Amino acid sequence: MDLLLSQINTGQLAWAFGVTLAAAYFHGLLGLGFVSVAMPLLVLFIDLRTAMVVTVPPAFFLSARLAFFGGGLKQSLGRHWFMPVFMMIGGVSGAWLFQTLPQQALLMIIVLVLILFLSIDTLKKSHVHLPKPWVMPAAAFFAFLAGNTETSINMGAPFLLVFFLIAGYAPNLIVQVINLCFFSGKVVHVITLSIGGAANAAVTLPEWIPGLIMAPVCIWLCNFGVRKRERTPVETYRRWLKGFLSALVLVLLGKLALGLWPM
Repeated sequence: MDLLLSQINTGQLAWAFGVTLAAAYFHGLLGLGFVSVAMPLLVLFIDLRTAMVVTVPPAFFLSARLAFFGGGLKQSLGRHWFMPVFMMIGGVSGAWLFQTLPQQALLMIIVLVLILFLSIDTLKKSHVHLPKPWVMPAAAFFAFLAGNTETSINMGAPFLLVFFLIAGYAPNLIVQVINLCFFSGKVVHVITLSIGGAANAAVTLPEWIPGLIMAPVCIWLCNFGVRKRERTPVETYRRWLKGFLSALVLVLLGKLALGLWPM
């Protein structure tokens, strides 16, 4: 954990822990992407590599739980087995982007993907649908795009959500297939981060420890959020979070313009 702790101070580490745990709860409460909420908040005050190291282990175990212990696995894999494969191929490409693009470019991609994430409700209302012959090629294409952003900026969910919306899939099927894709992407992500590269050093086992410690807590908070969702109308919270993330886009763009990113 020496390299991780040498890059951030105690306040930044506390911020990373707090944001990660809160994102896990809201993931369960609102059904929103865990890292799609956590990453834009984390990069306000810490560098991208550290944000990944902290969030990847909880995301790995959350996706595994939802993918393999939710039932209907055989049905999901039967029709969509190739999507996790293309997610992994895209993940290799995204890992190369993470090592070659400057951090400012990666942070700009975070902003753009966050804008896409916030636009999903608008897409729902547009009633855009793919012609049936295009569904499978589009599935492979969007899985590849998601793999790229999964390992380059740790945010693959928006591209997958866009595909499933325009393909007209049932919500119960979406959850499991998306998490199968997340899990395969996270396998590549863990491997490539552990290997490292020219721009970002390999993540060592001690550096993974904070995220591994948080993983069971994140799973518990996610489950707690799911139980709260079943008893509480959450549309108001969803609107508040969407407004908050919209404001966050402006803050991120301002920091990018002023060159105030942590490096």
